[in-house]
Amino acid sequence: MRIWMVDEGAGMVRAWTVRGGQSGEREQAALSEGLAIVGWEELGDLSDCSSSDDIGDLLAKAYPGEAVGTIDNWKRQLWRFIAMEIGDYVVMPRKHLSVVALGLLTGPYAYRAAAPPGFRHVRRTDWVRPALERAAVRGDLRDSMGAFLTVSELSRRDAAVRVQALAETGADPGYVGDGEPPNGPEDLVSDVRDSGTRQLTARDLIGLWGWKRRTSDVIDLVDQNLAELALRVDPHFNDVQLDGLVTVSAAGSTGLGEGTHDPVRGDEQQQAHSKADGPRDRDLTWRIGNLPFVREVVTVRMGDALSRAITPMIESDFSQLPVVDHNNVLRGVVTWEGIARAQLGGRAATVANALDPHPETARVEHALFDRMDRIQRSGFTIIVDGENVVIGILTSTDLAGQLKQRIEPFILLEELERRLRRLIRHFSPDELPREIRRTMERGQHLSLGQYVFLVEDAHCWNKLRWPFEQQDISRRLATVRDYRNDLAHWAVDAPAEDAAALAATGGLLKLLKLVDHDPAL
Repeated sequence: MRIWMVDEGAGMVRAWTVRGGQSGEREQAALSEGLAIVGWEELGDLSDCSSSDDIGDLLAKAYPGEAVGTIDNWKRQLWRFIAMEIGDYVVMPRKHLSVVALGLLTGPYAYRAAAPPGFRHVRRTDWVRPALERAAVRGDLRDSMGAFLTVSELSRRDAAVRVQALAETGADPGYVGDGEPPNGPEDLVSDVRDSGTRQLTARDLIGLWGWKRRTSDVIDLVDQNLAELALRVDPHFNDVQLDGLVTVSAAGSTGLGEGTHDPVRGDEQQQAHSKADGPRDRDLTWRIGNLPFVREVVTVRMGDALSRAITPMIESDFSQLPVVDHNNVLRGVVTWEGIARAQLGGRAATVANALDPHPETARVEHALFDRMDRIQRSGFTIIVDGENVVIGILTSTDLAGQLKQRIEPFILLEELERRLRRLIRHFSPDELPREIRRTMERGQHLSLGQYVFLVEDAHCWNKLRWPFEQQDISRRLATVRDYRNDLAHWAVDAPAEDAAALAATGGLLKLLKLVDHDPAL
């Protein structure tokens, strides 16, 4: 059994990939007539096609103005639609509605010549859950349903089993474990070509090119490589945590879910093509999602007794607990102030009676510095996704800790460099190595790399008379020099990914303080 995604604009086409007025009509027709429908209205009967190449030939004739890459994308999507097996599950996200429709394929591909244009390519479908709340679908599976494609296969992260469970019970059992990444960029392209999308972590994505950290240079290089491979990533791999998931799809699929030549869509198609021609301009704003936040959030329900909230709040020193419904959708928050009001007011000791229905919330895409004052005032912000499902919490204490980690490397490096600079005063210009002397003659400060020359010079080392091993100090300086250079490239993932280098910087600074004494206070 396989499970496929059919975008709602194509009958079972995804709402967010279909542009134009027909998508809502096609959605309703699909549900009322028990069909999965795709568009490509200029295309005739595909029943005689035995491969995607056969479909490609027909597409090229029907859409002579389309690029080769677009035709290739479309033929693979249509072939998936034809090749789906009876008994496979179909997911249709509803456009402008917070629900998805889940169905079971019951018939083969058919072409309805008498149907209106855009409603002719169909598969008979039993819509077993025509209006399942999107919030019932876990975020990772929901994101994989958000690809910019008409037809794509949901194959990884136990997707087939999970969609079946959603169809049968209305609940997503979720995924536990780590998915295997592709073996390289070529395998990534192959996965996208075969299934329509590929989901992986940002860490695994940059790892395809041998990178471990997201510096500015690395981000630009990976963006360029993705553009050359005609791939797009949503959300951008810089907008999630290093182990956060992104979905890769074909770049040319943006807004091109099916072949319809609606004049209203002309500009949008042109914009989509231009975006696929090269890497997108990168968002340089620091956002909530750039910071790590607590994802295992303790929550309570409306009907719970207050004791169910009070106990974990005391044990874990929480100032608040999010209140959620059965799908983990945020309904409010319970705080000590709310608990006190409920108890002093003589109301029943339930979470509902202590509820603050308007807690401070944020999304991962919200600008961080625009939210800092509000987080400071309330002491926390609850992180929710597009369906208002709770995905984490960020407290003012967490925020202060993150800011400390971000600032600490620069403070340590500044003090270390200033102490090294002060030690140069022990030498006359003639005593210094030539590389250092030339820099000083130009009135410039030395770089950390140049201090390595100073330490490795036998005469200078003997004059310093430091009680340390020369080679050890040289190695430490080289480590700190590399760390300083990495920071200059603004690694998004520092300092968590550079704990060892930060510790080495602090250790070297501690040694320098023994030989470079500050004036007595």
